[in-house]
Amino acid sequence: MRRVVPAFPWEPLPLQLETIGFNPDQETLDRQGGYPYFHWLQTLEGEGELTVGGQTWKMNERSGVLLAPDTPHRYEARNGWWQTGYITFRGGMAASIVQSFGWGSAERFQWEAGNDRISDQLFNMLTSAEAGSDPSGWQSSADLYQFLTLLRTNARTDNRPSMSKRLERIQVLLAWLEQHFANPEIGLADMAGQLGIGERQLNERFRELFGQTAYSYLIQLRIRKAKEWLPSRPDWTVRRIGEAVGFRDASHFVSTFRQKEGMTPETYRKLYGR
Repeated sequence: MRRVVPAFPWEPLPLQLETIGFNPDQETLDRQGGYPYFHWLQTLEGEGELTVGGQTWKMNERSGVLLAPDTPHRYEARNGWWQTGYITFRGGMAASIVQSFGWGSAERFQWEAGNDRISDQLFNMLTSAEAGSDPSGWQSSADLYQFLTLLRTNARTDNRPSMSKRLERIQVLLAWLEQHFANPEIGLADMAGQLGIGERQLNERFRELFGQTAYSYLIQLRIRKAKEWLPSRPDWTVRRIGEAVGFRDASHFVSTFRQKEGMTPETYRKLYGR
């Protein structure tokens, strides 16, 4: 068994590692009052079973559960042997970060075979904690945030593929938009055609990944390019930049830029000097 309780820093951290460990033979635990901090538990080998809120989840390889503080739960090995890794954490921004990722009081995650980044990050954090090389706690705070983002991007909480897999499926379109964003004639039909799907399905995919429609993504891309060019091409007029990034006329460019950025393109340019 490997278990580390890192030194607690004197100042509160956004994310603070409380314990981290590896259990080669997980025993049965029944916490009717839950655990006082956020608790991550994942299967490394073997199989377990976790019960929370009247629901029982099979804990097979490449799966894990994140529990909010004080969430009653029980877990035990199945078929005689269960090897686990775990992390418990707290912090001034822990609850808001977990909430911003869209996770509830108990979330089960799964990830694909061959994707070891989540487990690798856990063991990297464990090795670092055992070395005691981070007395301030700031490095472990950053590592913990990276671990949570890996859960968000490389694992799934339902039957859909992970975010990274879904991004791969539209990568052809994203690359095409990077090359053709300046064409004002681009519409939903053109974008859907790049993937061979319907416009409705295209928008569903973009809402799931980016929280906006495909066309809104294109507008945001054009604004991003304009923000790159406004300071770096001072000899270009605002009108010329607007046209170069795909807007049909200057007034539409200026109004859209103001709506997205809270200022006009000319004001944005002046922030960087001319």
